[in-house]
Amino acid sequence: MATPRLARSPTCLSCLRRLAQPSSPSPLSWTQARARTTKAELEDLQGIPVRLLRDIATFGRKHAIIRVKAGRMRNIWFPKGAAEYMTRQRFAELGLSEAAIGVRDRTFGTQLLLEEEEEEGEGTEKPSEAKNKRKEVLTLPPEETLTLLTALLPEVLVFPRIPVSTTPAPPPEPSPRSPSLAANAATSTPTPAAPESAAVTPIFGSVSRTDILSLIKENLLADPQGSRVSLEEESLELVGLDLEHDGENRIKRLGTFEVLISPGVGADGREIEPVRRVVQVVAEEP
Repeated sequence: MATPRLARSPTCLSCLRRLAQPSSPSPLSWTQARARTTKAELEDLQGIPVRLLRDIATFGRKHAIIRVKAGRMRNIWFPKGAAEYMTRQRFAELGLSEAAIGVRDRTFGTQLLLEEEEEEGEGTEKPSEAKNKRKEVLTLPPEETLTLLTALLPEVLVFPRIPVSTTPAPPPEPSPRSPSLAANAATSTPTPAAPESAAVTPIFGSVSRTDILSLIKENLLADPQGSRVSLEEESLELVGLDLEHDGENRIKRLGTFEVLISPGVGADGREIEPVRRVVQVVAEEP
């Protein structure tokens, strides 16, 4: 019977080196998946911390602590009591730390389920038809849009702009008195020019329908259903424009104007009466 062959340790130098060194990892293990941060995610990490006092669509539920832009909080949420500032003292009163600051929930209040009924024997809907059906369900009816516009929009929409400084013309100098006239002789005085009915002060930039529409939508977000309002630039009509000083559908001077906001066509097929609001362009404080 042959004896089993005993394993011997290698004597080759290259074999010893190969056994002493750990096996190199696979090149696949060198690849690391890097998460790509979007612009929206970066914006959610900036701003000031606030605590929501009500449910706000595309932002979060009541009592959520998130970061938002200071202008949105100062001009919209705080005056309407939709949120409160989270200072160090407020964190201490609630027994919380800055670790409680979360991230904005952009999907909150916008996800609606569609009830799809499929009848036996009929084909499935085309992608275009399904897309239009979803859009109709997500869009708020014009009657409800009218209610939100009336309740949430302030009577005056203010837009600060930097005025263009203009130098007033100097007053006309009086004509010299002729030496041949007697001392007590009456002379004709020039008739003063009639004052302009309204001084026109141009501004840097302008106030367009896009600017007004953005401010309207920001105010509507105070309601959970505000994000479902469907308004376009064509839904707005500016009243009081002067083509001599303004552009087409664009304000280029300080003053008070009027905007008509059309909610759309109602269920009876008639155009709903537009909502009237005042647009005031004021001089921006330095």
